[in-house]
Amino acid sequence: MAPTSRRNNKPTSSSGGGLKGFFTRAGKSFYTGGVFASDKCYKVAEKLCKLGFIFATVCMVAYAPLVFEIAREGQMIESEKLQVGELRNQGYSDMQLRELGYSGPSIARAPSVLLKK
Repeated sequence: MAPTSRRNNKPTSSSGGGLKGFFTRAGKSFYTGGVFASDKCYKVAEKLCKLGFIFATVCMVAYAPLVFEIAREGQMIESEKLQVGELRNQGYSDMQLRELGYSGPSIARAPSVLLKK
């Protein structure tokens, strides 16, 4: 049986008291805290990975088609602008171009301030 101290009849630890005992107990406490923290961090990291995977999947499914559609719309406006330019050279007015079904951005002209002289 371990030796007991006379005051409180508790078994004394082998680390003893004083500075050496303090550092021994502190080391054990830090080790236990580190094991606890690494366990909790691992669980949090698992949850964040799952959340990140869900977020990335939603972005690919929802936002990628939107980006592609915006790019395609820009290309369509550019091609309509070329067609409108050809029709203007043939003498069509803006009203006639609207009646033909061309969109407003492709018919719109640059402000006169931007035109070079």
